[in-house]
Amino acid sequence: MNQVRAVTLFKSSIGGIEESGMRRSHSYLPGYKWLNRRWNKWSLTKKLVLFYLPLFVLPSIVGLSLLAQNYNAAIRTNAESYSDSITSLTVDKLEATIETYNNVSLHILTSDEIGAILSEPVHNEFEKIELQQQLERSVLPIIGGLDSNRIKGCVFMTDNTTFIIGQDEQEPLSEKGKSNTVTANGAPYWDAVRSGYTTDNDVSAFRLGRVIKDENFRPIGYFYLIVSSNVFRDVLSSAMAGSNTAFFLNGPDRVLLQEQVIQEDTFSEVLRLEQSIDYNEWTLTAEYALNTVYATVYRMSVFAAWLAGGSLVLGLVASYLIRTDIALPIVRLLANMRRGLRGEKPNSLTKFRGAREITQLNETFISVMYEIYNLLGEVKASEERKRQVQLKVLQNQLSPHFIYNTLNTIRWMAMIRKQDHIKEIVDALSNLLRYSIRDTNELVSLEDEINVMREFVKIQQVRHQNFIFQVELEDEVKPYRLLKFLIQPLLENAIVHGLSSIDHSGQIRLEAKAEKGMLSIRVWDNGSGIGQERLYEIQQVMSSGTGSHIGLLSVKERIEMFYGPAYGMNITSERGAGTTVELKLPILKEGWPNEND
Repeated sequence: MNQVRAVTLFKSSIGGIEESGMRRSHSYLPGYKWLNRRWNKWSLTKKLVLFYLPLFVLPSIVGLSLLAQNYNAAIRTNAESYSDSITSLTVDKLEATIETYNNVSLHILTSDEIGAILSEPVHNEFEKIELQQQLERSVLPIIGGLDSNRIKGCVFMTDNTTFIIGQDEQEPLSEKGKSNTVTANGAPYWDAVRSGYTTDNDVSAFRLGRVIKDENFRPIGYFYLIVSSNVFRDVLSSAMAGSNTAFFLNGPDRVLLQEQVIQEDTFSEVLRLEQSIDYNEWTLTAEYALNTVYATVYRMSVFAAWLAGGSLVLGLVASYLIRTDIALPIVRLLANMRRGLRGEKPNSLTKFRGAREITQLNETFISVMYEIYNLLGEVKASEERKRQVQLKVLQNQLSPHFIYNTLNTIRWMAMIRKQDHIKEIVDALSNLLRYSIRDTNELVSLEDEINVMREFVKIQQVRHQNFIFQVELEDEVKPYRLLKFLIQPLLENAIVHGLSSIDHSGQIRLEAKAEKGMLSIRVWDNGSGIGQERLYEIQQVMSSGTGSHIGLLSVKERIEMFYGPAYGMNITSERGAGTTVELKLPILKEGWPNEND
């Protein structure tokens, strides 16, 4: 009956697919029925095109346009932030450079030895040469030697004479420079020196001047270092971010240095940033050309346009391919399903080409129809066999009750004649019979099952008197549920095959306990045991499911059918040392919800 219901459910589910495709929502909106009819007449290709354009192409174009705009704004913001960071870092480096040379000049200013030399009067040219040599020995270690790219020279000017270490620039020190140096009163003063070989705006060096005082802090003259402009050019060059960057070091009234010039007519937009320097009233101007930044955005916009056009073309091609590879095969598959539901034989269903998944689905459907066709025949035969069995059951239904009533008569006769051993055997057999015919439920508690097994052993002890039966049962496992008469074949084998041929006192021990999340039931005997070859044959019989060991096979098959293949039976034995049979069952407690499944 279950198989028939499964076939009926399969047919109804497939029919439901067809019916659900035929159902239509009812609406009273004006023109709805006309639109619905037109829509149903359209092919899948038209529907794909209709949905593809508004749902994919247009949103892609709009999305890419918005992305380009947002990317443009983000690029400018990032460029401004990055450029500001570079400019700030360059200003910090320039200030550090100025501070370095200020410290050098301060070291010269505070040197007592240099002050003492300059305080000496000069009477003739020989004395001047000697003082010149003393100054060189004192100054050169302080400035680290002369270098055309660092400090070109050092000039000392007093009221009496002038000392030049290294070289001075061709442009003489202006009166304004002298006045500002004196006015600074010992503080550093920077003055730009123009080169005599190029334009007036090209600064080749800087004079760093300070006033010199004697030990009584009276001015005795001034000195200045000739610092090469390459010191600051190197700082500006190291901060260059490619050919689209320019730096300008500005003084109070003119440009002192410039590193690369951007032609504004070449670039669409230039970003200018200006920051002040803490010394000499200098400022740093940085220019960054942005058209190279925007070039990426322009390229992306063009790419987006091509991508949108390509998407449209690919969408049309994809719609055609979907129609030939998916739509038509689906129509053919539905035709096969309708024919199968009408009861046509599976060999009349057709195969076709198309998408692999759809062709596989069609082949699977045809295979299922073959299975259903064969299953229907098996179901008919099974139902016929089941009907015959039910008739036999009805015919034999009175037999157990007749046997039970007959045993009850024998029991009363044994009591009247005072045959107690006969009465005990009849009572045990009656309990076994009552246990077998009561309770349609197949699951019983372990405690009830073992109590009935005691009755079975009591009957067996009449014939096989030379053995004892022990039960070791944990209280925890007593209410656990299991199939009826699952242990009886094991006890019968232990008595008949294990203890019948021994010449010593026999013993059978039944143990049950919870172990590793399962119910473990062991039946052990001290009988003759089984040899290794015979044990291997029995295990092969258990694995194949066919053989002469009907009792053990019945136990194994009942366990696997009811509990599943994860549970079963294990046999261990040794010749002359007895046999142990262990059952591994799931723990089913009283009130198990699926007990009747």
